[in-house]
Amino acid sequence: MNPVVSIITPSFNRADIIHETAESIFKQTYPHWEWMIVDDGSTDNSWELIKSYAEKDSRVRVFQRDRDPKGAAVCRNIAVEKATGKYVIFLDTDDLLASFCIEQRVKAAESEVNADVVIFPMLMFKTEPTDLGLLWNIDKDRDDIERILFGDAICQGTGTIWKRDKFLEVGAWRQDLAVWQDVELHLRTMIGDVIYKKRMDLKPDIFLRISDVSLSRTGYHSINKWRSRVKVLLQTIEGLKEKGQLAKYIHGIQNVAVDLVTGGVKSGYWAEVSDLTKTLGRNGVLNESQQTFFKRYMLFRRLKGYKINSLDRLFDTRIQKMITPYDNTLNKVVYEGEIVI
Repeated sequence: MNPVVSIITPSFNRADIIHETAESIFKQTYPHWEWMIVDDGSTDNSWELIKSYAEKDSRVRVFQRDRDPKGAAVCRNIAVEKATGKYVIFLDTDDLLASFCIEQRVKAAESEVNADVVIFPMLMFKTEPTDLGLLWNIDKDRDDIERILFGDAICQGTGTIWKRDKFLEVGAWRQDLAVWQDVELHLRTMIGDVIYKKRMDLKPDIFLRISDVSLSRTGYHSINKWRSRVKVLLQTIEGLKEKGQLAKYIHGIQNVAVDLVTGGVKSGYWAEVSDLTKTLGRNGVLNESQQTFFKRYMLFRRLKGYKINSLDRLFDTRIQKMITPYDNTLNKVVYEGEIVI
């Protein structure tokens, strides 16, 4: 019996382009799917559009978010909970599936019988699926957790197929984050006991739309997004400590920590930065000298010493020396194979 795949889509004010996403689903060569769409309180005519898809095809199931907080993570979790498929695929309303996507992913998932999640390559585009020809993710001869910590992620949520039961078992999407939801999910599962396989040898099967304005990068240093990244960092530290692997990944952890502390200081989150540096010190991420340096850096910023360019450069030079260099070749790799739509 062919397994059903649940395509999970949060929807918010995408009436202008969701028809493209819908068309890519209806063109799938694998017919055993259900499209689970959860609307997040759209104020355009998105809700009417997705209801029309459900009226035309019984495989489309539509819902409205029925609990807080607002956001894509909550909508995805609601959809997964209501889904009936053996597998789940995450698809946003601005991205597109290649026509063979579900067929390819089911075949790979069924062949990797021990895997809880399988990872696939994705292509980026702006207007048409073939207009960039750039891979979003590539495989490398480096540790995957280390890569994520250095901002060199091996996939987005859209680049995977999960066993639905396992996804719920590991806790699904974390709903209290304003940013880094994918980063948190993949770090949590890779540090944990999730078995994952990479199939970067296969054809790219999802087209990821690249916008000139990124919602995740807008207001990146706002307090809510800064706090979210701190939550992910501290959770990751605890997870690595439990596995006895903190020392193995300490350089990546330190890079994230230095970036967060520096960004917090520049944004004026004095009390929270002070608490964070103390916590990082207790966990062996920042040594006493580094903690003392950041106390001085906070005082320097509070007194607006950054207006003295020479002093500001001295602090920046010291901060750069705390960071481990990493060759992050990402989002610039041309796909050399045939792009199949």
